[in-house]
Amino acid sequence: MQDICLIGFGAIGALYAFALDKSSQVRVTVVCRSNFDAIQADGLEVISERLGDCTSWYPYRVLRTVQEATDRPYSFVICAFKSLLDVQPTASILAPMLDNIERSPDTAIVLLQNGIGIEDDIQNTLTSRGCNNVVISGCAWVDTTLIGGKTVVQRGKERLVLGYHRPKGHTGQFSEERAQSTLDVLCTLLRSGGAHVESASVDAARWRKVLWNASFSTLCTLSRTRVCDVLAVPQSRQALVDIMLEVLSVARACLPEDGAALLPDSVAQDVINNENPKSVFKPSMLVDLEAGRPIEVEAIVGGIVKRAKEVGVNIPRLEIIYASLLLVQRTLVSSSSL
Repeated sequence: MQDICLIGFGAIGALYAFALDKSSQVRVTVVCRSNFDAIQADGLEVISERLGDCTSWYPYRVLRTVQEATDRPYSFVICAFKSLLDVQPTASILAPMLDNIERSPDTAIVLLQNGIGIEDDIQNTLTSRGCNNVVISGCAWVDTTLIGGKTVVQRGKERLVLGYHRPKGHTGQFSEERAQSTLDVLCTLLRSGGAHVESASVDAARWRKVLWNASFSTLCTLSRTRVCDVLAVPQSRQALVDIMLEVLSVARACLPEDGAALLPDSVAQDVINNENPKSVFKPSMLVDLEAGRPIEVEAIVGGIVKRAKEVGVNIPRLEIIYASLLLVQRTLVSSSSL
C-alpha cells in the first residue's frame, strides 16, 4: 500500500484524489485549507459521470497544513493548488516537506496545475539541494466544479495528460528509465481508479492548453466579461486568434520537431470554432479577480513571456497583456491576506 499526499483540495484535486483511492492500492493524505472543516465533518460527495457517485467519501487522512503531513515518506506528493509563482511559489508551499523529500529520492513531485514553466521553481529548488526526484506535471481537460467546499461534480468527458520533466542541463543523475517507470506507476494507479489518463510528452500538451487560458482567460479578465461576450465582438474575436498565434510561435520555437508539428497556426481557429458562442462561462482567472484573490498571471502569461525571450520570439500583444495583468495582480496582492 503506497502513501500519497495531495495538497490542494479544489475540484481537480478532489476528483483525482478520489480516483487514486478507488484504485484500492494507496492511502491518500489530503491537505486542504479552506474546506478542511467541511471535509473533516461530512466527507466529500462525488457526482461524476466518469468515476461514479459517492455520498460521503473520506480520504485516509485529512490535514489542515503541509507541516502536519511531514510524518511519513510518500510515493507521490501531488500539488493541485493554483500556481501563484509570484505570490506563493510551489517550493515555498512544499518547504516543510523538502527535508523529507531530500531523504526520499523515490518521492515524485506531481504538478496538476495550468501554465508554462510551472516546473522551473521546484526543479531549481530540488537541484539546489542536490536532489534528483522525478517531477511530473499534468494537464486536465475536464468539466468539474467544487460546490460548497464538499461536493465535486464532474460532467462529460475527462482526460488527464501526464508526463515527466527533464531537468534543465540534464544532470548526470537524471534517468529517463527511472522517470518513465515512476510516471507509469502513477498512470496505472489513476487508471485503476477509473480516470482517463494518457502518458505523453507533456510539454506539447501544456502549450496546447495554455492557448485558451492565454487568450480567453486574459481577455475576459481584463474586460470583466464572459466567453460569449468576447466572441460576440469581431475585434475581440480576432484578438483571440492573434494572441493564440503569438503563443503558437513561442511554442514551436521551444518544442522539439515532433511536438512543434502538433501545433500549426490552424489550431488557433480550431480553438475558436470549438467554443460555444453562447457560453456564459467565466474563466477562473476572472472569478478569482472578482473574489479579490490573486490570479495566475505568471503561470498563464509570465511563463510564455519568459520562454519567448529565451528563444527570441516577439510577442507584443502578450507583453501588453502581461503588463496589464501585473497591475491587476499588484492591487490584488496588496489587499490579500496571503
